Amino acid sequence: MHIPHYNIVFDPKDLTLEDEFPFRCYKGIVCFNKCCYDVKLILSPYDLLRLKKSLGLSTEELIEKYGEFFIGEVTQLPVISINMNPYDYSCPFLDEKEGCKVYPDRPSACRTYPLARYFAENEKGEKIELYKIIRETHCKGHYENRPIKVKDFLKEQGLLPYHHFNDLWGEVVLKRQRFADTPLTGDLLDLIYLLAYDLEGLRADIKEGNVPYFNTEEASIPDEVLLEKALKIIRDEVLKEENLNW
Repeated sequence: MHIPHYNIVFDPKDLTLEDEFPFRCYKGIVCFNKCCYDVKLILSPYDLLRLKKSLGLSTEELIEKYGEFFIGEVTQLPVISINMNPYDYSCPFLDEKEGCKVYPDRPSACRTYPLARYFAENEKGEKIELYKIIRETHCKGHYENRPIKVKDFLKEQGLLPYHHFNDLWGEVVLKRQRFADTPLTGDLLDLIYLLAYDLEGLRADIKEGNVPYFNTEEASIPDEVLLEKALKIIRDEVLKEENLNW
């Protein structure tokens, strides 16, 4: 079954963390799994980390089996995405009867649906976190009688660690956009890929003393700690203006 995602509408109202909206998705609802077709599923570094650990694959193996690697057109940063199955455009991790086969480690875009997250400034110039409801004609979860606050929905969907790491990656993207007219060198691209996506390769290089931002003892720190430091290094060190002027 191919469910095209061209009929997306965003509710005009902005939702804060304290606002309620009605929604429930569950096995047995008439539209179960229909949102898992024809999706351009881009993985953030934390999405990739969780997914490859769930599947027991390295970054290279996951890309080879399920996805593709490319350079983003606007930012020129490395991007990893998941390819839909060519015969019906379904997600490769979808089981028609049981649903998502990687549900505990599903990407943040799947967890956030039917919300879209963004940031804006209030009248005081302060950055605030806002959400809009995504409506697609196939989704009947909006008609379930279960009001839930946005903040409770985020907690229920396990989004808090995803938001932490995705916000760090967002800061990397914003930093890169400041110098968007300057192409990244091949060496910088390789380093950003290593730090953001290839933690197994990064650990090996740290052990050999080949990464100047780490000491050799950090080769054994937990994945989440390593990724957090690596993303901050991209933001604060790799994307320095002097590295981009070549």
